[in-house]
Amino acid sequence: MFCEHSGVVLPTVASFSVKCVAHSIRVRLVREAAVSAKLQMKVFFGCLIVLGLSLRTNAQTSFAITHVAIIDVIRGAVEPDRTIVVTGNVISWVGASADLHAPDGVRLIDAHGQFLIPGLWDMHVHLGNATEAALPVLVSQGITGVRDMGSPSYSTLHRWSIEALAGKRIGPRIVACGPILHNGPPYFWGVEARNPDEGRQMVMQLAEEKVDFIKVTSDVDRPTYFAIAESARKLGLPLAGHLPTNENGTGFLVSAIEASNAGQKSLEHAQGIPFSFADRELQLIPALLQNGTFVVPTITEYWARAHVHELADAADHDPRIKNTAPSLRQFWEAQLKGFGKSNEGQLKIFEWRMAQVPELQKSGVPLLAGTDLGFAYVFPADLVKELEFFVQAGLSPLQALQTATINPARFLHIDWKLGSVNPGKTADLVLVEANPLEDIRNLHLVRAVVLNGRFLDRGQLDGAVPRFQ
Repeated sequence: MFCEHSGVVLPTVASFSVKCVAHSIRVRLVREAAVSAKLQMKVFFGCLIVLGLSLRTNAQTSFAITHVAIIDVIRGAVEPDRTIVVTGNVISWVGASADLHAPDGVRLIDAHGQFLIPGLWDMHVHLGNATEAALPVLVSQGITGVRDMGSPSYSTLHRWSIEALAGKRIGPRIVACGPILHNGPPYFWGVEARNPDEGRQMVMQLAEEKVDFIKVTSDVDRPTYFAIAESARKLGLPLAGHLPTNENGTGFLVSAIEASNAGQKSLEHAQGIPFSFADRELQLIPALLQNGTFVVPTITEYWARAHVHELADAADHDPRIKNTAPSLRQFWEAQLKGFGKSNEGQLKIFEWRMAQVPELQKSGVPLLAGTDLGFAYVFPADLVKELEFFVQAGLSPLQALQTATINPARFLHIDWKLGSVNPGKTADLVLVEANPLEDIRNLHLVRAVVLNGRFLDRGQLDGAVPRFQ
């Protein structure tokens, strides 16, 4: 319900009750929000009476962040001296600070000189490697959502997400595929799909587990890939991942155009985009645009590969290592064996991928920020490094910020609930000390995080981060 006055639409009373029935990402996240809401009883909006816009108090009113500059990540505008009211887990009002007269009992958080953005998303992580120790580290750096691209147990990740939304732990909301479909030797986070029949069977099995999407990796053959894509499409499950490669790894058995046309929604690591952008097929960009296919460059991962030995040597002196699970570091050390002594080839790939970023942006292909957390010397919360690389490559700070806010929300079809700071949306927010549109590195200056309506100040964030050394 909404009440209108002078052209301003203001929320009145709302409650949430969503059945946990659908397999799609959008309904899955609604289900998670509903579970959180039920645990908080009901969420009510206070009725904003427009006669000085005073707020009628009720038991569910949580807090107001006052005198803050809000970053509009869609328009690229900075809205100064605004106040945002969070009721339950919902942004119930946004307006000029002078127009709000808060009643007694409402917590007021003065944010003079600070900037408010939507919660950030890392759209390519592996929490099975990073472990649950990474969850509070991610949130402490403003990352309120992640897309897990392959971990052993979907049910474990889903439980972590529900616990975070319910306020039982500090961690991001998690969208996940569970195990990856592959055609190689068995490993702890993959399930075998050696032929089309096995591919169809595994998609059905994962659908029964109610995963959020299906991920395919590079070692499946061409017929199996298309069987997986068809099965996922019939079951309404998005498909993401790698492109099947030749045995020698020098080319693809399925092109990016074919994958996009088959329904693959994201190209991880920018696979299928030729190193020399000028060498692309003429139909590549039109196909990606027509099919709504996103590209996840994972520049941070390419950079880490190019500097892996330097990073390994410096790990003991990196202050972040004390917050990194020992098992993740052991995995990194084991991966070192797969890297040669020369980094010349990896550096060239990094440079090629960097050059693609502005070309894809100019072409209108939507980009997603993802780090590949879980692989060698990519630290939890390296997301800002990814955005810094985007800016170095030629994107504006706004365009870089969009790849971690509104673009993920649109990709997941949840931009009606997340991705920007607007009334009626879920309160996943980050308060930073300086304007990220002036310098993307200001995203490092996280002052507080609002996680599904829960306000966490710097002390609470730091206190939740684990320490292993």
